[in-house]
Amino acid sequence: MKLKALSHYDGDLDTRFGDCILLYDDNTSLVVYDCGHTKHAEAVEAFLKKNSLISQVHIVVSHNDSDHTEGVCGLLDWLNVQSKYTVSVYSHQYLKHVDAILDKIDDGRRNRDSLKRSLLAEFDNIKKVIEAAQAYGFTTVEALSGTSVGNCTIVGPTIDEFTDVAAKAVDSRVDNNIGEGHAEETVMNAASVQLECKLDNAETILLCGDASPLYLHNLDSYNIIQLPHHGQLDDAQAIFEELDDPDKKTFFISDNTGSGSTSGGSDNLVQYMKDEKYSPALNTKGGVVILPPIGIGTVTSSKPEGVKLGEMDNQY
Repeated sequence: MKLKALSHYDGDLDTRFGDCILLYDDNTSLVVYDCGHTKHAEAVEAFLKKNSLISQVHIVVSHNDSDHTEGVCGLLDWLNVQSKYTVSVYSHQYLKHVDAILDKIDDGRRNRDSLKRSLLAEFDNIKKVIEAAQAYGFTTVEALSGTSVGNCTIVGPTIDEFTDVAAKAVDSRVDNNIGEGHAEETVMNAASVQLECKLDNAETILLCGDASPLYLHNLDSYNIIQLPHHGQLDDAQAIFEELDDPDKKTFFISDNTGSGSTSGGSDNLVQYMKDEKYSPALNTKGGVVILPPIGIGTVTSSKPEGVKLGEMDNQY
């Protein structure tokens, strides 16, 4: 498999484009891990037009936040119009676990129907994606650990972890965070769907969206690790502490978060890794990331149209 992590567009570093990561083989399959903006959806469409052998499209929605979901429904619209793709959408399906979530809340005030309404309201973007996919007759798959996604595999979170998240999300009596210390994550982020994939050079990569480090397991088994939440420093430090030797890993950041005061971003992490003399992380803030790397270097920066990026021209 190859990986292409999309970046910003037309030199625009202010817009919050969010995440979109493509995993694909040379034959028939494309995995889209998140699609946080309509510009990303257009880039995926252009990719499919240029790679005409692809007939299977797998879309993984890591979690509910709009910077991971905003472009998904538009991409589903386009795929439906094409009428040539077998499409599967993978996401948490919280309604299948109402009883377990109800037991965890245990406040004596809710019943199954009221909890369902609360879950649908809280995880509204996932609801829209599932409804759109089902309206087009696409397959919707619960993103359970062990589920195959093309040639990739979902490796987390566990059912207990994501039902914990759902219970906290709708229970106003409890703190709205998961994790410890500075590496806390909001419940909306914490149980992001994690995806494992083996690349063409036999290295294994872990994609984890905005997941809480508390929910990331067996980290030493991966060659390449996505540092969650667009390169948030505290999350990354928690991951470094769990690894036997962080400097032997390759790290990847999807930082398409814009320049606003609430946008997050990876600048503090980049400086920290420099100070600690870690190898620099691959970072979409510098342009499209290609894995395995093409030629010398690991990041292909944003260039004018017509510059070759592997199989296709850079139209982004």
